[in-house]
Amino acid sequence: MQEVQKLLIVNDLAIFALLIFLVIGFLSYDYDLFGISEPIIPLPKEYKVYFEFIPWFLFLLLSIDLFIKYLYVGRDLSYFLKKYWIDILLTILIPVLFPLKFIKPSVKIYKSTKLAKSGYKIFQKYDKIFKLKKKQGM
Repeated sequence: MQEVQKLLIVNDLAIFALLIFLVIGFLSYDYDLFGISEPIIPLPKEYKVYFEFIPWFLFLLLSIDLFIKYLYVGRDLSYFLKKYWIDILLTILIPVLFPLKFIKPSVKIYKSTKLAKSGYKIFQKYDKIFKLKKKQGM
């Protein structure tokens, strides 16, 4: 049991470190999500690709953490679910919620597409009305 507890502590430290890096990545590259015009922590753009993998490493470590805890409670599923339900929920939410950071650019793309579509429809209706009016006038 001592070895399992040591493993949990090491895993917790690794999770904590990844969370710190994740926050640094958000403050460096996704600062616009917070309504900030400039990054709080300026880092070279070349490092951004590394920060894109951090949530998935975090998800992996949290999954390992849950597995170790499951083994620690003697594979008693009902007790595991009762005791660690919040850990399970938060681990599940990472792959669900992290892609939401891409929604803001998606909404902008959607709005501009919708605007272009509306503009096209206005032109189309304008053209149709005046063609119909010309036919009636002739």
